[in-house]
Amino acid sequence: MPQPQEPALSRNLSLESDNPSPPYDLTILGASGFTGKYVVREALKFLNSPSSPLKSFAIAGRNHSKLLDALKWAAKPNSPPPSTIAILTADPSSLSLLCSQTRLILNCVGPFRLHGDPVVSACVEAGCDYLDICGEPEFMERMEYSYHDQAVENGSLVVSACGFDSVPAELGWMFNSKQWVYPAVPNRIEAYLSLESDKNIVGKWQLRDLPIGGSGCGQRGQIDGVEEIQTQKV
Repeated sequence: MPQPQEPALSRNLSLESDNPSPPYDLTILGASGFTGKYVVREALKFLNSPSSPLKSFAIAGRNHSKLLDALKWAAKPNSPPPSTIAILTADPSSLSLLCSQTRLILNCVGPFRLHGDPVVSACVEAGCDYLDICGEPEFMERMEYSYHDQAVENGSLVVSACGFDSVPAELGWMFNSKQWVYPAVPNRIEAYLSLESDKNIVGKWQLRDLPIGGSGCGQRGQIDGVEEIQTQKV
């Protein structure tokens, strides 16, 4: 596999931020995480493909060496290497500069109620589009409430729930909506998820972080009366 390029943005992000033409079509933030690695692997399939508009992308995260490990895991021999960017997601100036260098941030850093707000804020401020894999209603509603007007003004698209939590439901909704004959339209669809396996399915559920109830969970996304994190195997 070709050696990864040197970070296009250094560890202190020293590039100028007023680049009128972003060098990257998209940047995958949190690329060294479990989900992020799979996103990188899929993106590499489209990079510089004749039928794909994806001509350049970068991967970003807190640890540069872990980014390189993730890239090594995701890439096939002779895969064109993206750039790697080490960044602190809690640093607004670093995020702002990162957003100025790309057309789209694909955010894989969760829990989003804890880490997502600064990323959305930086994207909206820079006019950069934002996409995430979030499945937390409270976070999504809060981002719409906080940044809708500024996003419209700056031409920034903010789209959440692009992943496992929502894709099956959206495909089901699309299928069902096409079964109705005008003028009849569906006004409610309920989706259910079933998991089956020959082996035991073990999951970790943190009640304090339970993403239900939308904005009713409060600004911090916590459920009243739950003082300690409770873990349950299902």
